[in-house]
Amino acid sequence: MDEVPGGLMTIPAGTLLDKFGSGTHAPGSGSAAALMGILSAKLIITVGKLSLKKDGYKADHSKIKYINDRIEKDIEPELKRLFDEDARIFDEVISFRVARDKATDKNEKRRLGEQANNKLRVATDIPIRICELSLRLIDHGTAMFDMGFKAARGDSGAAVSSAVAGAMSAIFVVSLNLRSFKQSDWAQSKRKRVAELERELEIKQLDAFGRVSQLKEEDVEAMSLDLD
Repeated sequence: MDEVPGGLMTIPAGTLLDKFGSGTHAPGSGSAAALMGILSAKLIITVGKLSLKKDGYKADHSKIKYINDRIEKDIEPELKRLFDEDARIFDEVISFRVARDKATDKNEKRRLGEQANNKLRVATDIPIRICELSLRLIDHGTAMFDMGFKAARGDSGAAVSSAVAGAMSAIFVVSLNLRSFKQSDWAQSKRKRVAELERELEIKQLDAFGRVSQLKEEDVEAMSLDLD
């Protein structure tokens, strides 16, 4: 992967999307998961800012400010870092694998294979962290949906959906990476963590989907009022 001064997040959106569709290994699925999380973060921040302009939401302004503050100072910067880090590390994994496959000496093959696996361990920890941050964004998104600007609940819903997609994508990546490792203590601990994240995601996703039912109920009520 060619180095981009300032990182991948600094290039135009169209160029970035073209990189994802270029047929190369980086940026790949881990960076894509982080990007979904970043989109979720931005949407939540927008709903928060809109809500803070509305006097009708003053009772929750302190909570809304807290959510935006946590996202802007903690979650979003970390996801941006992980976005670039995943692309860089996985590029190194592939480089070691290519060199391993080209090597003719057995010892050299083994050494390069071990280096590839060492980098893959790092590349596995990255999407786990992306998943953890995305799960936090699901909570922030549903909270913003419930107490934020009602006319912007489409944005809140899109934020939650993006966070769910980011978390699920990260779980896919980790599960795939773990296939390269045997029953080591490290691999077992990561499989256990993935199972925990899967359960947490399932619960949060089900809870978040309840907001769709809420909007449907409001739609039915509005139709009833129109008929009256």
